[in-house]
Amino acid sequence: MCPNCILNQAAMQGGMYVAFGICGLFFVVGIVGILWAFKNGDFEDIESTKFDMMDDGEEGPNAVRARLAVEKARLKNLSSVKEVTNG
Repeated sequence: MCPNCILNQAAMQGGMYVAFGICGLFFVVGIVGILWAFKNGDFEDIESTKFDMMDDGEEGPNAVRARLAVEKARLKNLSSVKEVTNG
């Protein structure tokens, strides 16, 4: 609403009620999301994420997951090659 409309005490139009309703809905969804994150413990250890992301070690959790994924893909490729040669 324009300042002149407020000073003249003009009534709000229907679109303004819809806009305020949508803003209120986003606010409620945001609050519920924050409460859900606190309940699940997402804000308990914020600092560990950056260290996990930078983990390049041979025995780190990301390295183990990557090694298992590579091994799984290698075995899958070997089995498909055997099927082609035997078939």
